[in-house]
Amino acid sequence: MTSITTLLLDADGVTQYNRTFLERMNVLLDGRATMPEVSRVEALSLTGQRDFEADLREFLDERGIEATTQDLFEPWLDITPDPEVLAMIAEVRGRGVDVYLGTNQQPVRGRSMTDRPELYPDIVRQFHSWQIGFAKPDPRFFTHIIDELQLDPGSTLFIDDLRPNVAAARSVGLVAEFHDREAGAAGVRAILVRHGLLDA
Repeated sequence: MTSITTLLLDADGVTQYNRTFLERMNVLLDGRATMPEVSRVEALSLTGQRDFEADLREFLDERGIEATTQDLFEPWLDITPDPEVLAMIAEVRGRGVDVYLGTNQQPVRGRSMTDRPELYPDIVRQFHSWQIGFAKPDPRFFTHIIDELQLDPGSTLFIDDLRPNVAAARSVGLVAEFHDREAGAAGVRAILVRHGLLDA
């Protein structure tokens, strides 16, 4: 019998994917900026303390990019949870394990997720960095969730596709596993099976 009583999942790269995101963004950026540069602008608002839309608009103007913030939001907000992972979440919930999302999001994209509960019908609650005030890999992201839910860290499994986030989760006592996003749903299943949350 598994000792895991709570499952905490990252979103992008674990439960949801947008496989055309980079291609669509690069078309909009029109060679005047790179996606890593845009990501640095986004990173400033992951803790919810800056106006992401204003920062992005200023960046686009500085680079002479004709696309608007709304143009860029369109691919950003194109969120598609992996149906195989959703089925696993439902199965894990059916076994009495609560499942939560723990994800870094800026407010615009974050609200698009929380305002659409149909995206994750079996998720008990979503924890976003912009709401918490801390972003992974800051350990305080995880301690906030632990304290809020009064979790036993040693009985909580966290899965993320970024190794620094996994290391931060382990530093506060969570059972944390790295997921290679290229492994897709099969990779998530392998981790859940290994921890006794699903049958092989």
